[in-house]
Amino acid sequence: MASSSTADASTSNIPPPSCGKRITILCIDGGGVRGLIPAKIIEFLEKQLQELDGGDARIADYFDVISGTSTGGLIATMLAAPGENNKPLFAAKDIVDFYLQNCAKIFPRH
Repeated sequence: MASSSTADASTSNIPPPSCGKRITILCIDGGGVRGLIPAKIIEFLEKQLQELDGGDARIADYFDVISGTSTGGLIATMLAAPGENNKPLFAAKDIVDFYLQNCAKIFPRH
């Protein structure tokens, strides 16, 4: 077991969670054009959160860290990219439209 001074040193540079004592992480898998699947799930979740907390609610408001692999990284970036009024540039519903319009350019068939 690590001594308390070692544990304190390893966590001293981590920013505090935005709410409460836990750090919340959204991690989105890759999978090429199948990124539409998590995009649709996140779109549904954001819509439900907006019904509870108002139309300005965004997924990024509920997570301290958003990350992803490959296409999941693209989705994560779109969810967290800063826009006006300290809100994300894209709503979750915008991501699905983006994929539908650009999937052939992003994921060309070989």
